[in-house]
Amino acid sequence: MRLWREADFGGAELLAASYHNHHFPPHAHDEYAFGIIERGAQAFQHDRGKRLTMPQGSIGVINPGDVHEGRPADGQGWDYRMVYLSPDFVCRLFEREAGHPAGLPWFARNVIFDDQTIVMLRAAHRSSASPDASRLEVSSLLTAAVIQLFARHAQFRQRRLEQAAAPRAVRHAREFIDAHLVASPSLDELASVAGVSPYHLLRQFKAIHGMAPHRYLIQRRVAMAKTMLLAGRQPRRVAIELGYCDQAHLSREFKTFYGVAPSRIGR
Repeated sequence: MRLWREADFGGAELLAASYHNHHFPPHAHDEYAFGIIERGAQAFQHDRGKRLTMPQGSIGVINPGDVHEGRPADGQGWDYRMVYLSPDFVCRLFEREAGHPAGLPWFARNVIFDDQTIVMLRAAHRSSASPDASRLEVSSLLTAAVIQLFARHAQFRQRRLEQAAAPRAVRHAREFIDAHLVASPSLDELASVAGVSPYHLLRQFKAIHGMAPHRYLIQRRVAMAKTMLLAGRQPRRVAIELGYCDQAHLSREFKTFYGVAPSRIGR
């Protein structure tokens, strides 16, 4: 597995990985997550219970904020090349292309079959991983591949309002978790901030975010750890600064979400 950041393309994160029996727990990305399945097949379950298979030769796409989980579709596992792009960067990319605001792209399908776009995505991904490719080549190939994928397969509409429409108690709890990742607040603290009972908060939080507050906290801490590791921080320092009891604790949680140890992150 290899995970790196492409600073010249909106800080995109790129991943090349091979998984055999790893199961990803329910989680969500702040970014668009899309990539090509190069071997095997990944089983995918959406937060609304939709079950799909992303087979070899397909493009898998996950919209920002969609809770999902993944696992091998069979005993062979899968290899894929993924790209993670922020919604703001994607919107700016299309605004420059169209000359006017284009709205937020959204994918109605999680599994896409488009051989031409697969070729473009693979070439762009490989160029980003190559020390011989120039910055101009990498950004050019990524721009062309991403614009084609979104232009062909995404719908453009106003930003979704689910998060804004979330109950105030859940918003307050989520914001408190985001602001206190290192302190790791208790359920009673969250319920007090939210102004509801602990049980009521648990039910509402899971209904909105597809996971319990403690799972959301773990996901956010691991995501922050990934950002710090990609910036060149040492795993031991990351563990200390994020409040883990030791590096082994960080490694266990990190491997659950990314399938690899923190020490293997970066160029």
